[in-house]
Amino acid sequence: MTVGGRLKTAATPRQGMPDPVRPLSTTLADVLFLHWPVSPATVDSLVPDWLEPDTADGSAWVSALPLTMAEFDLFGLPVREDVEALNLRTYVRTPNGDRGVYFLSLDVADRLAAETARSVFRLPYYHASIRRRRQGDRTEVVARRRADADARLTVTFEPTGELRTAAPDTLASFLVERERYFTTGPLGTRLVGSVGHPSWSIQTATATITENTLLSAAGIDRVEGDPLVHYSPGVEMGIGALQPF
Repeated sequence: MTVGGRLKTAATPRQGMPDPVRPLSTTLADVLFLHWPVSPATVDSLVPDWLEPDTADGSAWVSALPLTMAEFDLFGLPVREDVEALNLRTYVRTPNGDRGVYFLSLDVADRLAAETARSVFRLPYYHASIRRRRQGDRTEVVARRRADADARLTVTFEPTGELRTAAPDTLASFLVERERYFTTGPLGTRLVGSVGHPSWSIQTATATITENTLLSAAGIDRVEGDPLVHYSPGVEMGIGALQPF
């Protein structure tokens, strides 16, 4: 079974890229997806000039993902277990049509993990306080970035629907199934990394956000309405080494 209806996106992306040795492997668990539509101009102002917003039905998107890194291995060696994290990302494409994500921030409740990942992956990792509390089927996540009191998220959520995979060419697939991430290296080097994982199993969920300054801290001043919500029990993921693009 599938999640989501058909949608219109920009041109079809090119398929595949070389699969390098993956320096990081992680098992993500208890993943909440909070998706907001935003104007393409908003995303364009936040990403490097060699990337452009990827759109679905005329909207660009930003997504916040509270999750648990149940396992975190670096070059095959276990580094940490059960680390809470909060990712904020948007969806981009290169001029030749390669699609991927661009991370606006990645908060991790472990200083060593944040510093190591920032160095290896050239991504904006931050040390944060992230608390996850479960009561029956409901989970509350409270996240506070330690170096920036203005970057906070408090959300309570509960999965409600049947677990399914997202069909191709649907909004759900557009938002969860990505195989690349882009970043900028020293001296402005354009870098791309691969992300390998099985298809996400996702379901609908309810979510109540009582505090959210995470987006404004990233330069997103306004979003309209409640987010689109997905939940996944998790996935095993390998993240490839960065390569010049």
